[in-house]
Amino acid sequence: MARIVRLDIVEGKPRTFICEEALENGLFLEIVGKAENAELGVEADYEAYAVEKANADTERGQLLFHASVENMYDERLMKQDFVLEAKKAGRGYQLVMGDIVTIPKVSGAVVGAKLGLGANGELVTGGELFVVEALEDIVAHDLVQESMVIRVL
Repeated sequence: MARIVRLDIVEGKPRTFICEEALENGLFLEIVGKAENAELGVEADYEAYAVEKANADTERGQLLFHASVENMYDERLMKQDFVLEAKKAGRGYQLVMGDIVTIPKVSGAVVGAKLGLGANGELVTGGELFVVEALEDIVAHDLVQESMVIRVL
């Protein structure tokens, strides 16, 4: 099951990226270099970044929030079924202080809790990168996803 995310207030820059593995929305990624435009399958005149899942050692300036548009060509699939295929162009955002996004709830998160990066692009409680502003449920068809609204510190 994929994850539903929401860009609530985002002033950070959007970035195109390529990852060697399939990715769900809502993960945090680390920019590790530039991707060759040939990987996009077209003669592209814009930059694309090579990324991998972020971890606790990822520097803030190299951090992207994965929020690709859920384009799917199978009408039986829902928004929550979206997974970006490996080596396909995705959309990430270099979040800046004050940006607010909604992601699936992290275990143990409460309003006011501070969050940091853990392993595999996930957030964990403890840290100084984000603060939980609110907890809410996102309802999509028959799915109820426990979510949290987070703000970049």
